[in-house]
Amino acid sequence: MYSFIIFDVDGTLIDTGKAVEESYKRAIFEETGRNMTGKELSRVYGIPTAQAFESLGVSNVERACRRYYDYLFRAFKNVKPFDGVVEMLAVVKGLGLGSGIVTSRNRDEVANDASLQGLLKYTGHVICAEDTEKHKPEAEPVTRLLEIAERDRSEALYLGDTYYDYMCARNAEVSFALAAWGATRTEGIEADYVLHEPKDLLALCSK
Repeated sequence: MYSFIIFDVDGTLIDTGKAVEESYKRAIFEETGRNMTGKELSRVYGIPTAQAFESLGVSNVERACRRYYDYLFRAFKNVKPFDGVVEMLAVVKGLGLGSGIVTSRNRDEVANDASLQGLLKYTGHVICAEDTEKHKPEAEPVTRLLEIAERDRSEALYLGDTYYDYMCARNAEVSFALAAWGATRTEGIEADYVLHEPKDLLALCSK
């Protein structure tokens, strides 16, 4: 089946939903006085933070980002991988399969998350927001990873939880598996596979 697995981070490997939502809410309230709901915010999950604030109508994006990261980095102390993720990654590596990460996080967000840092020993290259000109839902983050890893799209499977992940995979002509354990909004996602727990991925892997 697939010998190269591409992983999203938030909502797929790490259970950051509450931390991200609360950090956005606090930053937006301080910038605009608006109290946003989780449903309103869910439409920007999966794209770079600055782009998200622009989409939400925040005028001082740079300041909003600083507020957001201040709250988020403190909240990272309490986030953990989803149950079964460490075991899944260990098996993927143990089988000798290739893997990498495509995330809309910037490098600081990756570096300041101790939980994610603990998972990187199982994966290969990490593509962050700074590594491409175009971002999810465009194809470039995935195609960039495939280029660096010297892998063909036909052997790759992208595991993610948002519409932006799905469209990034589709635009890159890569198969997509939905991480249902972390997905909160699935409208418009026509995944090749719907996985209900991390171990379900292993049935799709091959050397």
